[in-house]
Amino acid sequence: MLFIITSVADFLGMAVSLWLALYLLGRGFPSRITLRAVMVLIALSAFFLSAYINLYSQVAGTATIRAIFLTLGLSVWNDLTHKLLPIQSQRAHRWHVIMIYVFSCITIILLLWARTPFVGEQSNVLWVARMGIQLPYLVYGAFQLSAGVSILSNFHLGAKVGAGLQNRYFLIASLLAVSTVVYGVLALALTPPMPRLIQDTLIFSSVVVLGISVARHQTLAERRATLQDFPISALAVFGLSDIYLFIAWRMGMPPIALILVTALAILTHSTYNLAREFLDRLRSKDESAFRQQLRRLEANVDGSVSLQEGLQDGLKLLCQILESTGAFIAIQHDTQYIVLTSHHSIPIGYTVPLRENECSDVCQPSTEIAGHVAWLIPAFQSGEMVAILGVGPLRSRLQYTDDDLDLLVETADRIGNIIYLHHHKPVNKDRLKQIAFDAQSYEANLQARSEELLTTLITNPDPKFVKTVEDGLRNLTDFINLGQSSLPEYLGAPGETHIEKGKAVQQQLFQAIEVLRPAQDCPREPIPREWHSYVVLHDAYWEGIPNQEIMSKLYISEGTFHRTRRAAVRSVARVLLEKRNSAQ
Repeated sequence: MLFIITSVADFLGMAVSLWLALYLLGRGFPSRITLRAVMVLIALSAFFLSAYINLYSQVAGTATIRAIFLTLGLSVWNDLTHKLLPIQSQRAHRWHVIMIYVFSCITIILLLWARTPFVGEQSNVLWVARMGIQLPYLVYGAFQLSAGVSILSNFHLGAKVGAGLQNRYFLIASLLAVSTVVYGVLALALTPPMPRLIQDTLIFSSVVVLGISVARHQTLAERRATLQDFPISALAVFGLSDIYLFIAWRMGMPPIALILVTALAILTHSTYNLAREFLDRLRSKDESAFRQQLRRLEANVDGSVSLQEGLQDGLKLLCQILESTGAFIAIQHDTQYIVLTSHHSIPIGYTVPLRENECSDVCQPSTEIAGHVAWLIPAFQSGEMVAILGVGPLRSRLQYTDDDLDLLVETADRIGNIIYLHHHKPVNKDRLKQIAFDAQSYEANLQARSEELLTTLITNPDPKFVKTVEDGLRNLTDFINLGQSSLPEYLGAPGETHIEKGKAVQQQLFQAIEVLRPAQDCPREPIPREWHSYVVLHDAYWEGIPNQEIMSKLYISEGTFHRTRRAAVRSVARVLLEKRNSAQ
């Protein structure tokens, strides 16, 4: 019975450690905390794999290998807890980490040099491997105790500077790891033979809590994942791995082959997720470059870089992000729209065939250019269309998604702002006072928020978080639903009860909506375009006005309404994330 339970514990330890390592690597790279947790989990996964194989095939020297894996895991674990401290504390106690790493290297060298530091390991598969009270035991035991004390010392330092509560899950995992250290040191030589099951169970428990701690840190502190992502990913990978395991078992494969099949299944499916995350990060990098290009354009009002040159670079990046065959920007000249800049699309100077009022929203082009252009997106300024953004067909997909079109609409709006800023040099306050009310309110809003808008133009929040925010807006007046949702944990909303947390979330959502308000007083109808995002959110979610009435109020189509609403919800999500990050 003890053999079966020990075997199951080692099997589960290997599987969970390996999956957690690859999951956290995909979601958390290049976080320093996550990378260290990944190294710990890989070391422990190798420890469990070796322990499981040793149950069925005893090979001399494997106990030394497992001891080395534990030594590596403890030294990196100590470094991980050090990275949880504030920057000032990290710098002051960096020497602790260096000393533990040096001590671990000495311990590993000594274990390898001794060759057979463990006695009777081949006939002792269910009990903790034994060591005589000699130099290897003294050094190995001293290292484990030193690493354990250093880990707990890091948490003590964190509690003194107010970082204890937020790291409580890391503390629980570390206490389990330190308990393993104490148990292992005693069982190595000082006590009668002790069951290996207890040690393996403690290590497995620390692995699970450590994985949850890092995943929670990614969700709430670094915003690299969502609360739902962790269990769904685990269910998917382990569900598929169980199928492979069942097939291998039915085929009569030996126990060692079963664990290797499971490890291979977890490795292959997790590698696929890693590849997907890598591609997403490449796209995010391109989006960041696009955002920076637009920021440079917005700041380049003195003309040191031509408008055409800046927009050309922006179009190139946009095509990379969307995998489009080409794109162009045509600006208004009298009643025509002349192509100002182009990237593998319609030539510069070409007059876009466009009748009056033909493209007041996202539209498909006329048959004359349909072979080169998939969509036309108007760019408005103060209610007038000042430019057209055109994009060609996709290279690897059949059609643009709704998110792609939303991105293009946002880009067109920013292009309108950039063209306005380049065509209107900075003016003095006396002239601004002479501008009409609608242009006056838009200019004030543009000057106050251009940095924010251009900074967040392409960098969309995580879609799952946007969905969570949208659900919160739908329940904006329902404190109970808001308090029971995941938003209080996302936003760090204070409160002891669900009602108090719901009220705090409602206040943050309402404040985020108000950030989109261009000016204090809303103008009379027809409402300018820059007010649409605010009006849609305020009227739909706060006032509860039906969508049809809002569309009539703004004189927009149903498609434009939904695109405006989705873009506005993403803006609210950005505001909430920025507020949360600035508060940390």
